[in-house]
This record gives sequence, structure tokens and C-alpha cells, in this order.
Amino acid sequence: MPGSRPSAQLSDDEPSLWTQAFRAWTFDKALPFWAKRGVDATPGLGFCEHLRLDGEAAAVPYKRLRVQARQIYVFSHASLLGWDGGLAVARAGYDFIHRHGKLPGGAWARKLGRDGAVLDSAADLYDLAFVLFALAWYARASASQEALDLADGTLEWIVAEMRHPEGGFYNTLPVESGPRQQNPHMHLLEAVLGVYETSPQTRYLQLARELVALFRRHFFDPATGTLGEFFNEDLTPCAGDPGDLVEPGHHYEWVWLLSEYGKLSGQHMTAEKTALYRFAEAHGVNRETGAILDAVRRDGSVLSTSTRLWPQTEAVKAHLVMLNESPEAQLRLQQCLANLLGRHFTDCPPGTWREHFDAAGNSIVEKIPSSSFYHVFMAFGELSRSLP
Repeated sequence: MPGSRPSAQLSDDEPSLWTQAFRAWTFDKALPFWAKRGVDATPGLGFCEHLRLDGEAAAVPYKRLRVQARQIYVFSHASLLGWDGGLAVARAGYDFIHRHGKLPGGAWARKLGRDGAVLDSAADLYDLAFVLFALAWYARASASQEALDLADGTLEWIVAEMRHPEGGFYNTLPVESGPRQQNPHMHLLEAVLGVYETSPQTRYLQLARELVALFRRHFFDPATGTLGEFFNEDLTPCAGDPGDLVEPGHHYEWVWLLSEYGKLSGQHMTAEKTALYRFAEAHGVNRETGAILDAVRRDGSVLSTSTRLWPQTEAVKAHLVMLNESPEAQLRLQQCLANLLGRHFTDCPPGTWREHFDAAGNSIVEKIPSSSFYHVFMAFGELSRSLP
């Protein structure tokens, strides 16, 4: 399991104290809260899409499969880390999506009604990536061959049906208007690596190599050290603002992904990791708070001064990767953990979070998204691998 692989070690000082605080928050508050309040009140109907700010279930008439899948991952991973009850919660979510979200042939619905009825049957690469990710982790936690077979069939369907003639994969089938995006490809790589770790077959690693090659050829710009978001059909960057926009959070996310890929493939991407990390650190950080900004331009100028929760967690993962390569990584890790525990995880129901702040530090979201637990738990999982 991922927790068994070697990683950089945190020294026995303040970062370790932050790690202990994060662990206590995760096991004592977050997991018990979401195992109870984040699950639909009606048994068998999976997880809540989001909660109100008071921690109560919101009246949401739909459930995105990506949210269900992310919660399955969280509780599967929690089970592997020894949290009692995690596997039962994951199994309930797995049963829900298997019963209601699976479509004939290998695809999965994008959106279900609260009762499980299919509301949107489009195949969305982003959602399918998270279904794959969830199936891989659930199979790892439960030793379910059925879940592993479902992951294999889903991946076969994506490769057979969603390939784009210009390289990579379609965002959706049926094809929807709008630019092509790197983000679903990034999460497909994450999912494929997860499937490979659960069932190390060469064809999974080969697809990971293909996705990394796509990153190097099209998504990453070595001249600026930036990662693009929006692309034309031929995967050239979009003109104007869409092609100029970059998200520091995704830079950090790719730093971690390339590190994981290197561990599994032996193909280490040191130059790309370093360039992405340096750009994000130079241009994507609020210098007063240490928080990660939502968006900047390729020249480093700021597009958005607001700060979401998920880029902070991705930065934690990247700083852990860079502990032995960047002299500032340990201090920056401390800042990110302090922002999570002292800013995002306070003034809200214990075990939840405040999702989004403006530049002045005001909360600007009127809900608690269930989907964010995936980001938070991934950061905790990586941090737990680095405990002394």
C-alpha cells in the first residue's frame, strides 16, 4: 500500500508537531464526523453531495459520481491506515455507485438523483478517473476482485471509446463544446497509478507512461515552467486568457504525481518537477499568509487573489516531495499545515472546513463540500508516510 513506500522524513521538531495535530484532527474529528453526517440519512443512498455551514445535510437533488467516488477513496484509505469502521462506510458507497451508477459496456453515469436514478448518463473523463481511483483503493482495502474487475473494465472502455485523434482523451462523450483540458488527464494518471499499485500489470504502467508523455509534449511549457489548463483540439494552448491562465495548485499536484510515477516506473522527472515547484513557489503564494493563490498568468502576474482549500493540500504533498531538494520546503510545509489547521479547519463544525477565502480572509462559500475530503485525506496520507 502507499503508506509502506519510503519517503522523505520530517525532522523531530515543529513539523512533527503539526503532523500530530493533523493526525488528531483527522482521526478524532473528521473521520467520525463524515462517517455519520456525510452519509445520506436514508441507508443505501451513498454520501451527501455537500453540507450546510452548520454541518447539517443540504437539500441537494442530485449526486455527482465524482463526489461518491472521492468519499469511497477516503474511507478505503482510512481503513488501510487502521481506522475502525472505514471499510464498512466505503463498502456502502461502493454498493451505491455499483447499483445505480454503472452503465452497460463499461462507462458510468455522471450524475444521479438522490435516490440513485440516472440524471446524466454522459461519460465524463474527470468523473471516470475518480471512479477508477475509488475502485482501486476499495479493492486494495477490501481485497474485492469484483472492484478490481470493474476498474479494469472501466479503463478498457476509456481507452477504447474516449481516445481523441489528436492525442489524449475527450473530456466527455457525447462530446461537449469547450476547450480540451489537462485536469481530467491529470486525474486519469492518478487513477491509473492507483490501479497499478493495487494490481501491478504492465499495461497500466504503459498507459501512465502515455499520459506522462502527453504532459511533457503538450501540457507543460519548459520555457516558463508552467502547466496549461485549456487547449485547442490539437492540444495547442488556447488563445488569450484561457491559454494564459495557470493554477498553482495543479503545479503542486503534478509535482507529487511525477514523483509517484518516478517511484513506480523508474523514470524520474526531476527537471519538470523542479520547474513546476519553483514557478508555483515564486508566483502562486500569498506572501503575507503563505496560502496558495487560485490562479495566475504564465508570466507570474496574479489573476485571482482568493485561496481555496484544495491547493493548500496539494502544496503539502509537493513540499513533502521536495524536502530533500529545496531548502525552503520544510518551512513552507509548516506554513501550509498551519494554514490548514489554523485557518481552514477552524470556525466551522469540528471535522469540517471552510472552503474558500477572499484576499481579505473572508469566507466566500456558503456550503461545506464533501468533495474536499479527498484532497485533505490525500495530504494527511502523504504526511503520515513521512512521520519519524
